Amino acid sequence: MLLYDVLFEGKFVDLTVENGMITSIVPATHDHTPSDTCKDCSGLTVIPGLVDIHTHGCAGIDTMDAQFEEMCHFLAQNGTTSFLPTTMTMDYDSILRVTQAKRDVPGAQILGFHMEGPYIAKQYKGAQNEKYIKNPDLDEFKSLPDMKIVTLAPELEGSLDFIRNCGAVVALGHTAADYNTCIAAMEAGANCLTHTFNAMPPLHHRNPGPIGAAVEKNSYVQAITDGLHLHPAVVKLLYQTFGPDRMVIISDSMRATGLGDGTYEFGGQEITVKDSIARTQDGAIAGSTSTLWTCVKQAVKFGIPFADAVRMATRTPAEMIHADKKGRIEVGADADLLLISPKLDIVEVMIAGKFIPMENEEHHHFLETKAKIQHIASIFHSTGTFLSFEVIAQGNINTTYRVDYRQEDDTVKSYILQRVNTYVFKNPVQIMENIRLVTNHLRNKVRRLGKPALHYYSTSYNQNYYVEEDSAFWRMCSYIDSVALDSSDSLDVLRGAGEAFGQFQTQLSDFNAALLYTTIPDFHNTAKRLQTFFEAIEADEYGRVAEVKDEIAFISQHAELASQLSAMQENGEVPLRVTHNDTKTNNVLFSRKDQKPLVIIDLDTVMPGLAMHDFGDAVRFAASTAREDEPDVSKVALDLDKYCAFAEGFIGKTADALTEREIETMALGAITITIELAVRFLTDYLTGDKYFKILYPEHNLVRARCQLALAKDMLAKREKMESIVREIVAKV
Repeated sequence: MLLYDVLFEGKFVDLTVENGMITSIVPATHDHTPSDTCKDCSGLTVIPGLVDIHTHGCAGIDTMDAQFEEMCHFLAQNGTTSFLPTTMTMDYDSILRVTQAKRDVPGAQILGFHMEGPYIAKQYKGAQNEKYIKNPDLDEFKSLPDMKIVTLAPELEGSLDFIRNCGAVVALGHTAADYNTCIAAMEAGANCLTHTFNAMPPLHHRNPGPIGAAVEKNSYVQAITDGLHLHPAVVKLLYQTFGPDRMVIISDSMRATGLGDGTYEFGGQEITVKDSIARTQDGAIAGSTSTLWTCVKQAVKFGIPFADAVRMATRTPAEMIHADKKGRIEVGADADLLLISPKLDIVEVMIAGKFIPMENEEHHHFLETKAKIQHIASIFHSTGTFLSFEVIAQGNINTTYRVDYRQEDDTVKSYILQRVNTYVFKNPVQIMENIRLVTNHLRNKVRRLGKPALHYYSTSYNQNYYVEEDSAFWRMCSYIDSVALDSSDSLDVLRGAGEAFGQFQTQLSDFNAALLYTTIPDFHNTAKRLQTFFEAIEADEYGRVAEVKDEIAFISQHAELASQLSAMQENGEVPLRVTHNDTKTNNVLFSRKDQKPLVIIDLDTVMPGLAMHDFGDAVRFAASTAREDEPDVSKVALDLDKYCAFAEGFIGKTADALTEREIETMALGAITITIELAVRFLTDYLTGDKYFKILYPEHNLVRARCQLALAKDMLAKREKMESIVREIVAKV
């Protein structure tokens, strides 16, 4: 991309951008023609994208909401191309949650975080929440990832050791410290003042305090130049004292920025914005409602040269946090640029070498989705104030969101909201009745073990689901803080997964399976699956049969073997039980702390079935040497160590609940379910990919071939698989 005839530092230049970086800046030649790769910038000035190292929020979103989509969009639209989301004085878990939030979103780039509190002085807390204020905690701080700046009061116990060892830029702020204390802190490594003059003692001729110490040590000073926090004369005083290389313009913006007057939440407190001034209930100013670009333009109004005002909001803050490729226009720097009109209006914004759309359809869609999610979630019996949502990219069928609500005690409570795929699950009301019966039966048993119980919330209509006018089917359940593992090489984890599914089976062994709906008729009726498969071959609706002749031959050869369990159930050799029917390892939630199993999720397919199918599906998933859509079938085999680990967990919990015949056909269950799933994938491929989500046209074919390769290896190892089961039973 070539930007030609653009004004840069008083001269017209041609500026070239490649691969997100500035690659050349040469005098303008005035002989270019506009095109997709050449932009005429006549009449425009180019400056670096703004770098805001102190912003709490905007557009109705606060950093503590831990949801950055709208912040990043709004900031980018207003000239801030990179920033540090700034946390408030809150509890550790709330701050950690911010650092763990998704950052790879369109718009302004997140360079890390600024932690403003809780290591501050109560008498200068400003809009910070006093109940969370405490002394510096080095171990706690180091456990928070990617903290670039920490604001603290140096008079607090342990501050000097913290400053020396925290590994971040330390800014003194919200402090009552005197001059000598601040000098000691700066000699220990602190090199900045947070929103200078605000939330600290004033500059006094006999007690110069933090500001005098900053002058003495020539540290960086942050300044909110919105015209409200500092008098214009004070802004000029800071500029003349520290210069553009040490003075940093910040916005200190809060969630009301871009929205106007009203009442807002800020750090767990109610904030009132009137005439664009945000105040706490006791009258303290609570951040600003100005963008960083507004603060730059205000500084220019106060008499600061434009080039220096820009530098103080770009290069200087970037240098302070060691973001060496940000905030500058030079060869090798990141191509984060603003094109500015003579009236200082932002005309174009470039981030990472690409102009962002000033009207963003993707963001409009996000806002529409957010409004939808907020409305649907409100129908269920949730508590608190809606904060944000996040798409959970897990599962092949339903659409899943995590929805966060701020509670009255300032904690965040999360829920799982799902839109059920009614093309796949054609009887969702029956599914939810099954889930209600099973979760009610399990609840007290699970809690007696000290584990969380899965709970589905009701609506005001006393239903555990909600159906929209367009027939969209929704439900909401408890969010359990945990980790789901798609796969694991840890035998202990696989053994734990086996225990979880085995315990699920045992806890429901006294439940009458006949009370449940069969929501997917013939779900594991392999004979029926095969019949449907052969019908799809006969129809060959999409002309795909010719390419799968070998797969068809293998399935035909083993059709009778794969149908044995179905026949055994029909003739009464094995009983129907309450089965999960989707026993993948990722349907077990594990503790983040010790990876112990907590709870079984994804109960859509709970219905009457065979215990061997549950065991077999789990083994097929957990003990394979490759993912279930591995295109290189030479990598696919049954790992007998993993098989043994899962079997130990499962059979160890079910040996007293299952019959001898059920246990001795566990290995057959693994082979059966693997062939059956291959049949399902291949049937879906032959009939147009209507059931399973696919990522590319041949995805279902790749899945089918992978499962067939696994089935072949299982058949070769069948005798050993059965021997392992017998050995485990003998030990139980």
